[in-house]
Amino acid sequence: MAFCLDPEGWGPVSPVYYNFTPCFADAIFPFLLGVGLLVLTPFELRALKNCTAVFSPTTPWFYIKFALLALIGLCQLVYLFSLSTITRSLFDLRIIATLAYIASLGAAGYVQYVEYFRARVPSGIVLFYWFLSVITGFVRFYGQAQRKVWTQHEALFTSFVLGLLATIGELFVCAYFPRPPSQYESLNGEMDSSPEESANIFSRLTFTYLTKLMKLGYENNLTEEDLPDLPPDSRTDKTREDFDVAWQTEKKTAFPSLSRALFRCFGVTYLIGVFFKLTGDVMAFMQPNLLRRLLVFVNSYNSDNDMDMPVPLSGGIVIAMGMFACSFLQTMMQQQYMARVFNTGMNIKSSLTSCIYRKSMFLSNDSRQSKSTGDIVNLMTVDVQRLQELTQSGQALWSGPFQIMLCLYNLHSLLGNSMWAGVCVTLCTISLNAYIARKQRALQKVQMKVKDKRTRLTGEILVSIKSIKLYGWEESFIARLNEIRNNQELANLRKKGVYSAIANFIGSCAPFFVSCSTFALFVWTSGKPLTTDIVFPALTLFNLLSNPLTQIPQVITQFVEATVAATRLRDFLVSSELQSDAVTHLDAATEPGQSAATITNGTFLWDESGTHPPALKNISFDAKLGQLSCIVGRVGAGKSGLLQALLGDLYRQSGKVTVRGHVAYCSQVPWIMNATVKDNILFGKRFQADFYEKTVRACALTEDFAVLPDGDETIVGEKGISLSGGQKARLALARAVYARADVYILDDPLSAVDQHVGRHLIDNVLGPQGLLATKTKIMATNAIAVLAQADRITMLRDGGVVETGLYAEVMTRTDSEIYKLIDEFGTQREQEDVVEDVEEKSDPLASNEDDDEEVVDYYDGKFGAPLRRASTASFKKPTLIDDVPNRRSKQVKEHSEKGQVKFGVYKEYIKAANLSVVVIFIILMLASNSMSVGGNVWLKHWSDVNTQYGSNPDTGKYLGVYLFFGVTAALLTLLYTLVLWIFCTIEAARKLHDRMLRHVLRSPMSFFDTTPLGRVINRFTADVNRVDEVLARVFTNFFTNTFKVLFSIFVISSANPAFILLVVPIAFLYIFYQKFYLRTSRELKRLESVSRSPIYAHFQESLNGVSTVRAYSQIRRFNRFNEYHIDFNNKAYYPSMIARRWLAIRLEFLGSTIIFFAALLSIVAIASGRLSSGLVGLTMSYAFQITQALSAIVRMTVEVEISTVSVERILEYCKLPCEAPEVIPDSRPPVDWPTEGSVEFHDYSTRYRAGLDLVLKGINLRIKPREKIGIVGRTGAGKSSLTLALFRMIEPVGGYISIDRVNTSKLGLRDLRQRLAIIPQDSQAFEGSVRENLDPGSKFSDEELWRALELSHLKNHITNMDGGLYARVNEGGANFSVGQRQLMSLARALLAPSKILVLDEATAAVDVETDQIIQETIRKEFKDRTILTIAHRLNTIIDSDRIVVLAAGKIVEFDAPKVLLSNKNSLFYALCKQGGLVE
Repeated sequence: MAFCLDPEGWGPVSPVYYNFTPCFADAIFPFLLGVGLLVLTPFELRALKNCTAVFSPTTPWFYIKFALLALIGLCQLVYLFSLSTITRSLFDLRIIATLAYIASLGAAGYVQYVEYFRARVPSGIVLFYWFLSVITGFVRFYGQAQRKVWTQHEALFTSFVLGLLATIGELFVCAYFPRPPSQYESLNGEMDSSPEESANIFSRLTFTYLTKLMKLGYENNLTEEDLPDLPPDSRTDKTREDFDVAWQTEKKTAFPSLSRALFRCFGVTYLIGVFFKLTGDVMAFMQPNLLRRLLVFVNSYNSDNDMDMPVPLSGGIVIAMGMFACSFLQTMMQQQYMARVFNTGMNIKSSLTSCIYRKSMFLSNDSRQSKSTGDIVNLMTVDVQRLQELTQSGQALWSGPFQIMLCLYNLHSLLGNSMWAGVCVTLCTISLNAYIARKQRALQKVQMKVKDKRTRLTGEILVSIKSIKLYGWEESFIARLNEIRNNQELANLRKKGVYSAIANFIGSCAPFFVSCSTFALFVWTSGKPLTTDIVFPALTLFNLLSNPLTQIPQVITQFVEATVAATRLRDFLVSSELQSDAVTHLDAATEPGQSAATITNGTFLWDESGTHPPALKNISFDAKLGQLSCIVGRVGAGKSGLLQALLGDLYRQSGKVTVRGHVAYCSQVPWIMNATVKDNILFGKRFQADFYEKTVRACALTEDFAVLPDGDETIVGEKGISLSGGQKARLALARAVYARADVYILDDPLSAVDQHVGRHLIDNVLGPQGLLATKTKIMATNAIAVLAQADRITMLRDGGVVETGLYAEVMTRTDSEIYKLIDEFGTQREQEDVVEDVEEKSDPLASNEDDDEEVVDYYDGKFGAPLRRASTASFKKPTLIDDVPNRRSKQVKEHSEKGQVKFGVYKEYIKAANLSVVVIFIILMLASNSMSVGGNVWLKHWSDVNTQYGSNPDTGKYLGVYLFFGVTAALLTLLYTLVLWIFCTIEAARKLHDRMLRHVLRSPMSFFDTTPLGRVINRFTADVNRVDEVLARVFTNFFTNTFKVLFSIFVISSANPAFILLVVPIAFLYIFYQKFYLRTSRELKRLESVSRSPIYAHFQESLNGVSTVRAYSQIRRFNRFNEYHIDFNNKAYYPSMIARRWLAIRLEFLGSTIIFFAALLSIVAIASGRLSSGLVGLTMSYAFQITQALSAIVRMTVEVEISTVSVERILEYCKLPCEAPEVIPDSRPPVDWPTEGSVEFHDYSTRYRAGLDLVLKGINLRIKPREKIGIVGRTGAGKSSLTLALFRMIEPVGGYISIDRVNTSKLGLRDLRQRLAIIPQDSQAFEGSVRENLDPGSKFSDEELWRALELSHLKNHITNMDGGLYARVNEGGANFSVGQRQLMSLARALLAPSKILVLDEATAAVDVETDQIIQETIRKEFKDRTILTIAHRLNTIIDSDRIVVLAAGKIVEFDAPKVLLSNKNSLFYALCKQGGLVE
């Protein structure tokens, strides 16, 4: 007994008492604590010295903490002195250990002093030092109390107890009274960041730092403002930067692997989770050993052998305490593991989402053709989610086999070589699972492709909803989408469900087959009885074995899905980007006449592969500073292509492109953000009032601001849906002007504006006296009027330059094609003098400005830019809340229910899933669990018989019955899984999707005006995916765990009726925690769902305007917007995830308490001889199951609610108010209606939606059959509203419209819209074939389609495409020019057998020559129809029978053109004069 003179020796367990020996307890514990802290102190001090020193005022708790520390030291000195008098040896290790502990007290005090002035959080090392001191102190106190030390050594015992109490006080003060924030920290808000940052080690281990938010959520409904910040390491900018570094390294390898890059980036955190998982698994497998000890303890009381002395009751209590400690420690380890893997999953998701967004901004045309917007959205919503899910549960791939190995090792110690039978069964199970996984992988690949197809078509339908409604094509597109959804996606999902059911069957069978084969071999080979102390530890191990065996197939499935997802993501991240050197950017030109944008011998392709003909062939182009360079040509000649070449959007095969200075760009289809008018103009630039006003006036927006509901604070909706085409064009131009760039690239900005407005823009923006007079302007145009102001004109044909020259030169050559174009279609340049010398161009804005004005500069020296470039504004975070009060154009905030998910939602889902089938599912599940319990009860009976007889009688009978129970339970599992998937889940998914789709497509346009597209897409992707694949799994887990808990309580209470008394307080706490958690978690999930939509809305908006964003060099700002949206979503997700850990710690603590009391009650009952060991074993095996099942029930309750929120959100859209019925059976028009084509408005008034002003006011108008009516008026006068009213896209608030004396308000919408023909202003094309675009209902023959294409001048183009009528049209018609898409709309109108045709800017996007041909076609082919024409080009309606002139929603003039022109005071005359049609 060297180094310790106590007679009990080193032990560690005393031979006399059921405790540690004094040598072990009083020497080893304090020695390890003291030396451990002394070793770690230098590292802690080094970390503290890296922190910034701050002044923090001392508080009373500061002095109390050090007073307690001094008291502990004093007590230790007294204890040391007392101990030395007892041992009488300085070499007793207890003396040395106490000295080490006293030294560690000094180290602890020094660390605490330093940290008070340097760290926000108490040292985790010191806190653990105090905690372990308390724990070991209690162990030592228990030993001293058993030995009654106070009777012999009062001073030693008193000093020890007083020191222990002081240590408890020190721990309490250090943990719960940290230092207050310093003034610096308070001013900088550092203490209000993430609560996790200021949490101590115990708060982090138990997730107590979230209690404040949980309490807030329990008392009130949480809002966005209540969400705490993310930890710095979890913010998207940090995670994306880390991943980007890892991915760039990975891309240098021969075969880049996304998995390796992710592991390189996030592997450290994940591996820390591995440590916690390993510890938790080991703790879990200690329970069967403790159970065996407990059963040995029980048998010592039940033994008939008087020679066997029973173990003291204190021994049983120690075992029960060990079970409690083991269970709670396992919980702690498990939850720390879960927190880390969930956090890693969130970081992976945020980094990948950000990288996908960034990659999308630079995709080449090849990549964009193969990856539509819907495909990329699926990458964000589905594929990234797959990787996140695998991160959260993927450790089962190694943890599962590790648990199986632990289980088999323990089984071997119990059953010997008999356990190898179980190994064989396990190997067979794994082989079967591997086969099923291969099948599931193939099905998952198909599933993702079909899902992509559905998402893509859904996106296109929503983008083109206005055109679909105008044509009355809703049913055709619903049929197309349902074909993909029901016949492909759900059919494949049904197959997946079958394989999932088979995997569950195998997982359920496996534990029974393992136990049966093992027990059978044991009974037939060992010759030993299969007693309770073998059976129930083995049964507990088999229950533990069932977890990895059921998890592994699920995780393999997830692994398969994640592998497919990782491959898709990798392919996307390595896909080709735009040429980085396509354009050479140089400093801005400064000298007049200096080249600012040049193309030299350039050949450009639409895609790098060259599958399409070149976009531009061997062209040269030169635009000089201060000049207006115009590009003209027919539809498809390459005008927009040349501008794209200058922007770097086309692949440069040869030649060189140079652009000097910053660029501003106006696309042909104006790209408008879903923001205010003002934000669209500023576009990230700092607001400067004077120049802003000048920009607004120059772009003719002043009058628009007066009529918009909130002026320039009006929110314009997605794609500017609440604005007219002309307003959008001028808004985009204003954005370009305000940017004060060096080079302006303008793609036909005048096509959508009225002729007189076009003249205003030419004079005030583009012309020699305009705001951009001294800038380089390159404009593709079909407007002949502007050519008179051009310095240089370039004509293109078939992708090549036909002619180029200065305006003055061209006009002197009568054989010039440009001269012929201007001479035939244009007006001559006004007769006023034009200043030729650029130096003499005056700045119209410099007259009354101060010399130091930042907005406008005077000329500096010989030549200078009058407009200094706009300053970039500070980044302003977007918000979910529109904080401008009383804004009339406010978008509808996404609706989020409050409180508990209503019973009606569950009722609707059960109704959709078929109530009778749901009842069958529950009955089958109940029967399966009953058979499983029956098998365990039978096993208890069998082991009791074996124990009683000391042998294994009737082995075949007992084994056969046990196998029957097991196989029956597994078969019932297979049945209820099949019923759930095939007859419940898929049926409900089909019905809910179909209802939502129909209601969304039947919603009025006001819904799409006020609802961002991303919000709707979110319902059709994330929410539908949850209903498809998550809800069934969640419901299964919920019912499984509920039945497990109910049966466990029943079994334990049957054995120990006293346990029922314990159930009541535990149930009370359980319900309290459930409600406490449920309220907060529910709102967090709703906030997460609501905050997810802006991510996709912003992403889709960015993709639509990617060329504009790149041109303005706004990529960085948009990336920050995206990352902010992701972080905002994570701010709801992260506390939701931590809340689950918060709950699990507390509920599993209750579960551990149940284990302890179940063991304790069994010990008490055994002492009184009321329980058999078999019943104790059965009771404890179910008590072990209840721990995690309790937590799982609450978690699954929340998961059910969370998943049902998706049902709730879908049902919300299933209840959207619909338009009028498509068909009203009692009010159908005649088959050949309309036969004449007369149209009459009767005192008609309307508005776009409730709360807005009237857009048409008291319209009375009568149009005769076959009359040609032109409709004109300034922007916002109500021209397009008149046509929308005719199609009932907006409903009347007064009056009505009649066609051939039939009141259209009483007709079904399909009957009305399909009997009218329209060529809309926004031409749309859909992904699919040309035939599907012209005739989605397949009503016309090929000959009729070719005839329509010929008349619309598209036949040659379609003939040259591969496939003819079945040639592919890309998403959004991307492989057709805007003009060609408008011609396609003309072809649709030619097919419609209607007596009424509406032309809403039908030829705005085509050149003047094509326009003239189209006008002749219209006059010839539609001569017997009534035609209503809205046109900005007044010459296209000048030959109309009559002209309607609108102003402010009222008809101010209505007469023949000659009559109106004869009155020089008429508004029509004024418009024609402004447009240059009259002198």
